[in-house]
Amino acid sequence: MSEPMALQIKKKQRFSLRVIIIFIVIFSILISLIASNLLIKNYVINQEMKKTKDKISSVARVTVNQPEIIEAIENQESKNNVQEIALKIRQATNVDFVVVLDKDLIRLSHPDVTVIGQPFSNLPDARRALEGESHFSTEDGVLGKGTRYFEPIKNKSGEIIGVVCVGLISKTIDSDIAEAQSQLIYGLLLGLGVGVIGAIYGASRIKKILFNLEPYEIANLLYDKEVVENEITECILAINLEQEVILMNKEASSLIKKTDANFDVKMNQKIPAEIYEVLFAATFTEKTKSKDQRLLLGDIEIVANMSPIFSKEVFAGGVVTFRDQSELTNLVQQLSGTEQYIDSLRAQTHEFMNKMQVIMGMIELKQYDQVTNYMQDLHQNYQSDVGYITDKIKSPAIAGYLLGKAGEAEEKKINFTMIPESFLPELVTDNDIHELLQVLGNILTNAFDAVQLAETKEVSLLIKYEEEGQIIMMDVMDSGTGIPKEIEEKIFNNRFSTKNHDRGYGLYLVNKTVTSREGIIEFSARKQGGTHFYVEFPVMGEEHDHTNY
Repeated sequence: MSEPMALQIKKKQRFSLRVIIIFIVIFSILISLIASNLLIKNYVINQEMKKTKDKISSVARVTVNQPEIIEAIENQESKNNVQEIALKIRQATNVDFVVVLDKDLIRLSHPDVTVIGQPFSNLPDARRALEGESHFSTEDGVLGKGTRYFEPIKNKSGEIIGVVCVGLISKTIDSDIAEAQSQLIYGLLLGLGVGVIGAIYGASRIKKILFNLEPYEIANLLYDKEVVENEITECILAINLEQEVILMNKEASSLIKKTDANFDVKMNQKIPAEIYEVLFAATFTEKTKSKDQRLLLGDIEIVANMSPIFSKEVFAGGVVTFRDQSELTNLVQQLSGTEQYIDSLRAQTHEFMNKMQVIMGMIELKQYDQVTNYMQDLHQNYQSDVGYITDKIKSPAIAGYLLGKAGEAEEKKINFTMIPESFLPELVTDNDIHELLQVLGNILTNAFDAVQLAETKEVSLLIKYEEEGQIIMMDVMDSGTGIPKEIEEKIFNNRFSTKNHDRGYGLYLVNKTVTSREGIIEFSARKQGGTHFYVEFPVMGEEHDHTNY
């Protein structure tokens, strides 16, 4: 047998459920936060660059409108004042450089005073502004790579007399971006911390809900539960308050499918109303246990034990264990037949010992002729009773049953005979024996009842086995009153009986058993009075036996 799945799971799981849940939650949160951080980071960079451009362009526009700058550029003697004015503007606006160029693109101001008086480092950018085009540029300069904005300087008459270049170096911009992003890191750490706390709490709650069991332990319990349920020979069926099936083992499913009502019972679905009424209605109404109840489920008689289900003292549903009554009947009939067989042999043995003593007495008295006559009488009695039946019927249960019926017939003054052509070999399977006893027993019992009030009480049996077709043929004839014409069509109906109430299953079950084997059961009136039953009972053997158990 292969190793249980639950044990395989146990070997594969290296970490506890709590650790796995915490890891998965933290990992998921971390990935989400990192992805969010990347998206927000790009947004922050773009916003910082926009803010930088807005800042330097605003400073440049303010600078070109300063009268002191315009006057200093137009007046050659005042050009030395431009550096001082540009320095004040740079310090006030917190930019890295404010460079003023004259019409010849010579620097009049610069943070590095050594380059004042020299031409601008990137003349093409400056000339675009000198031609009246305001624009941004990201290039390398004296202070390093940076972002800068060029704005032309115009005098009162609108003539371009110079250019202002305002900017921030990349180092300053990166520092501003890093400062803005530091807030994101704090948020990331805060979110991760909250996620860790939530993961630990959630994992603990889940473990508590699962009764502190690990997944492999749950799988092991479910595996064992399913194995035990399906190995039990009793049928188990349970429903909740909504009448939905919460438990059904294989035996229950198999028996329900064998009924003639075509019940459709599935897990987690509402149970058919007919089954509810038979098995659960009383339990749901009275909320009490009941034992060994004989019920009819479809066309199958069952013995059931019903019990309510309580969860924390609150009614939550019902559970029923049940089994086919025919299985119990089978066992009882087999035990009864064997017991009758043993009792009959014991009685015959005791009687035989008494008769042996009679023979020994006659021999001592030298009454040899009487001994001969007496032994001939014994032989005839044996042949007509035990020896005759056991010689014809090789199956102990059937022979025991017929010996019991012979004894019953003697008590009731019924002339019960088995026709000499009768012969039955030993049957292989319990199911064949059980169902043959059911058929033969019901018909013989009805025959005995039929002759009770008759003047001549005679019942005869012919039972033969046709080996080629594997069919047991039975003829049961009685001298009773016969079957009235008006009930002939009803005689095989369920619950129909000419006797007291709570009867009427016998011939119905006989007919059902024979027809299920594709056999034949017929009856007719005898000319001399009484009834003749004829049955062809196919023997199914091992295959049939396994399909029913």
